[in-house]
Amino acid sequence: MENNREKWSSNLVFILAAIGSAIGMGNLWGFPYKMGVNGGLPFLLIYLAMVVLCGVICMGVEMAIGRKTGKSPILAIGEVAKKFKFVGWFGTLSAFIIMGFYSVLIGYSLRYAIGFAAQLLLNLDGFNGAASGAEFFVAFTQEVPAVIFYTFLTFALCAVFVAKGTEGLEKFNKVGIPGLFLILVGIIVYNLTLPGAGQGYTFMFTTKGLEMAGAKFNFFNAVRTAGGQMLFSLSLGMGAMITYGSYLSKEESIAKNAWIIPAFDTLAAIFAGIAIFPAVFATGNDPAAGPGLLYMTMHDVFTSMGAVGNLIGLLFYVLVIFAGISSAISLMEVVSASIIDGRVAKGKKTERKTVVMLVALAMFIISVPICADQLGIPGEGGAFWGIYSYLADGSKDLLDFYDMLTEGFMMPLGALLMCVLVGWKAGFPWMKDEVLADGKKWKMEKFFQICVKFVTPVLMAFVLVSLFLSYLGI
Repeated sequence: MENNREKWSSNLVFILAAIGSAIGMGNLWGFPYKMGVNGGLPFLLIYLAMVVLCGVICMGVEMAIGRKTGKSPILAIGEVAKKFKFVGWFGTLSAFIIMGFYSVLIGYSLRYAIGFAAQLLLNLDGFNGAASGAEFFVAFTQEVPAVIFYTFLTFALCAVFVAKGTEGLEKFNKVGIPGLFLILVGIIVYNLTLPGAGQGYTFMFTTKGLEMAGAKFNFFNAVRTAGGQMLFSLSLGMGAMITYGSYLSKEESIAKNAWIIPAFDTLAAIFAGIAIFPAVFATGNDPAAGPGLLYMTMHDVFTSMGAVGNLIGLLFYVLVIFAGISSAISLMEVVSASIIDGRVAKGKKTERKTVVMLVALAMFIISVPICADQLGIPGEGGAFWGIYSYLADGSKDLLDFYDMLTEGFMMPLGALLMCVLVGWKAGFPWMKDEVLADGKKWKMEKFFQICVKFVTPVLMAFVLVSLFLSYLGI
C-alpha cells in the first residue's frame, strides 16, 4: 500500500511545530531549576555550547533522516542502515515512556491554573487553604484520583490534535506558540516592576550566581546536566524531529531550520529564567530550590503578590500548559506515526484516529503509577509500592526510573548512534545530498561535517556515560 505522506502547509508552520515540540516543560520546569542548582551563568554558557556543538547538529541529522526517507523513526533509520534500526526503537520508546511522567507534570499545571483562575474570577480559595506552595503541592500529590483525572485530561487534549494529523498539529501551534511567547514576555515585563528583581538578572548573567545560590561549581556535572537538558529540551533522541522532518518538503532548508529551531528554543529557556528568577529573588525565595521551583516556589511568589498574583499565576501556568501540550503532542505523534507507518508498510489499512486513541490509552496506563507514586516525594507515598526503588537506600523513585531510561540512556545513546550512522556508516555525503536538495548553498557544511563525525559523538558519549552513572549514584 502506498504511503501518501502528509506535508506541512509551509515552512513557517513546520518551524512553529518543531519549536512547539522543543519548547516545553524542559524549558519552563527543567532549565530554570537546573540553572539555579548549577549557579546561573556558568551553566548557561555550557548549555549554549552544547546547543551549538550538539543540538544544532543532531537537529540537522534527524531532520535529514526524516525527510530523506519520508518515514517515522523505526522505518526511517532502518532504511538508512538496517543494523541501526534499533536506534529508531530507542527514540520511539523514549517518546512513549517520557509521556508517562510528562503528562503528569502538565496535569499539575492544569490544577494550578484552575486554582488561580478560581481565586481571580470567582473569589474562591483555589488551593484548599494551604499555607504555602510546599504544603499544597504535597497535599495535592496525595489526591491520587485528582492527579489521575488531570493527567487523563492532558491525554484527551493531546489526542484531539494528533488525531487530525499535520492539520491538527498546525492548528495548535499556530495559536499556542505565539501565545506562549506573548505570555512569557508579559510576565518578564511585569517582573521589571518588582523591587529586588534585579538580583535575578545578576544571578543569571554574572559570575555572582554561584555565591548567591550557595553552590560549588562542578564543571563535569554541569556538562552532563546541560547535555541531558539540551536533548530533552530540543526533543532530540526521541524521534520527534525525524517524524516532523518526514513531513517536510524538499524545497525547505534543513541547514537553516537546524539553527532556527534550537535558537528559539534556547531563547524560550532564557526567557523562562528571566520570568522566574527575578520573581524568586524579589520574594526572598531560593533560586536553587530544585525540581520544586516551578510549583512550590512559584506558587509562593504569586501568592506574595496579592490580588495581582492571581492574574500573573494564571497566565504563568497557562503558559506552562501551552508549552507542555505542544511537546506532548509531538511525543504522541512519534508513537502514532510509527505504528501507522509500520502497518502501511505491511499493506494494512489504518485509521489514524483509532491508532491515536489506543496510543493515548497506553500512555495513560503507564502514567498512572507515576500519579500513584506521588512523584516519589520522600515520606509521602513514593516510591510506588517500594518496587521501583532501584538503589539500596531507596532514594530513586519511579519518575527517576523513567527519566533514567530516557534522558539518562536511550536519548543520548540514540543521538550518539545517529551521528555515527550519518557521519560514518551512511557517510556525510548522504546527509549533504539531502541538505542540498533545496538548491541552496550550505554555508556551515564544514562545521557540520567536523561536528557530526567527531565533536558531537564524543560529547554525547560523555553525557551518556556520566548521566547513566549519576542516576545509579556512582
